[in-house]
Amino acid sequence: MMRTKKQISFNMSRIRSKESLIERLFERALKSARLGFKKHYNVLGRPDFVISRGKIAIFCDSSFWHGYKFLKTSRHRFKANKKFWINKISGNIRRDRLVNRTLKKQGWEVIRFWDFQIKKDINKCVMKIEKLLPKNGRI
Repeated sequence: MMRTKKQISFNMSRIRSKESLIERLFERALKSARLGFKKHYNVLGRPDFVISRGKIAIFCDSSFWHGYKFLKTSRHRFKANKKFWINKISGNIRRDRLVNRTLKKQGWEVIRFWDFQIKKDINKCVMKIEKLLPKNGRI
């Protein structure tokens, strides 16, 4: 069944950049692990979460919007506005790389988790963060 442009536009307008499902799941896991964090910290890229004491910037990335394996598979999935979507997602990938490089130069540890990693094994994601903290890393 083919959706109309109006339906597609409405659906796209409902996608959240903050407080997404994966972000809410991750926030719950960080709280459960008793890791102190700040949300949407005011540094380049506005990380979803920051553990400032460990200078850790955490991003929860959607596979679609941030281009998981985009260069290998996604280019052929688009049914409409193919050029627009290729430019949009390629731009997001370039921006993510710039944010990573810049934050690392500023002394941040940058961690990006894909949505499917968070959904599949959120505890593994939290453990990765805990390993980066000093032994007394609980805040």
